[in-house]
Amino acid sequence: MPMRRIAAVFLLGLAVAAGAAAPAAAQDAAPARGILFYSPTCGHCHKVITEDLPVIFADHGGDPDLLWDEADDDPAFLVLTNGTLELLMVNVALEPGALLYTEATMAYRIPDEMSGVPRLVMGREFYVGSGDIPAALPVLIDEAVAAGGFDWPDLPSIGDALAAVPGMAADETTTTTAPATTTTIAPGEETTTSTSSPFPIGETVDGGSVIGEQPGSAWDKFTGDLAGNTLAVIVLAGMLASLVLVVSLVRRGRLRGAPVWLVPVLAVLGVVVAVYLTYVESSGAEAVCGPVGNCNAVQESKFALLFGVIPVGLVGLISYAVVVAAWAAARFTPRPPADWAAVALALGAAGGVAFSIYLTFLEPFVIGATCMWCLSSAVIVTGMWWATAGPAWDAWGRLRASAR
Repeated sequence: MPMRRIAAVFLLGLAVAAGAAAPAAAQDAAPARGILFYSPTCGHCHKVITEDLPVIFADHGGDPDLLWDEADDDPAFLVLTNGTLELLMVNVALEPGALLYTEATMAYRIPDEMSGVPRLVMGREFYVGSGDIPAALPVLIDEAVAAGGFDWPDLPSIGDALAAVPGMAADETTTTTAPATTTTIAPGEETTTSTSSPFPIGETVDGGSVIGEQPGSAWDKFTGDLAGNTLAVIVLAGMLASLVLVVSLVRRGRLRGAPVWLVPVLAVLGVVVAVYLTYVESSGAEAVCGPVGNCNAVQESKFALLFGVIPVGLVGLISYAVVVAAWAAARFTPRPPADWAAVALALGAAGGVAFSIYLTFLEPFVIGATCMWCLSSAVIVTGMWWATAGPAWDAWGRLRASAR
């Protein structure tokens, strides 16, 4: 989906978040003003904007208006305001938004490990992620009310950003607000609006969200994180080779059983990785990344959720639990159940390798970033395939012989 159309659909999500109410009444007190940086392709951003902000606005002054420049087909800056809370919404996928994002990073001295969106800056504080932002914003609003309001963050380009939003600058032009009536965004349905909009509404939104893919060719995405993505390609090639090589070695009788402790040790390592990824994907917290790759970019993509709902880390956690159960059955139950468990264990490992191949391919060529935690899980499940294929082949031979 082209970036302009992604942004258009995301704007409709903002309109839904703003609500279909009449404009909020003006407040006597100075508002709490802050900046929320987002990307149209970020699932955590979508969650904050369409699920958390409506509740926060309703609890602090009422439903907001959505303001944007009606002459701009792809605005970098929008404002949600109800007189008590004013949020400058900044699209970091566009150059002006990226500039303001960089300025905020420098002004607030935000460390590299906390890069990414959604990011909120308000007063002297900054918060990142779909867990911390909705937890902190109500507290910040209360602090602003007690202090007589918070002004906009002091950033070099903040004036230009506000001037781009009608109604927010001295030379204001016609103010455009959210449509008076909108439909809800349901999974797999097309979004529509009952009032005219300068944006091409009507795109199908996967899973009821606006999550899409970053623009650019596969090569552009690969070179955007050259070191991390090169490592991902190496792991990807190793997994592809393993699927073929293990089958060849097993059929020639050259791959036998691994040490009995290897599978449970690999499973424990896999559980540790899966638990951490599940926590990051479900809470919106920032992942702890190493010097190579960008874990948070991967976790903020739509591919971190299977079918748009289930965290991929949770799928891995359940899979490793099944692996342990199958290994125990193959080890401690009598035959033939033990042999069936051994075969199931190897087939599960092969399926895990195939799924990891798919996910690992997405990182360098679709998402444009690589997660070291994800690569670790891919290496672990590939090790399980090597450790279980030989015993499974022997077990299958016994099962076939007993069936004759």
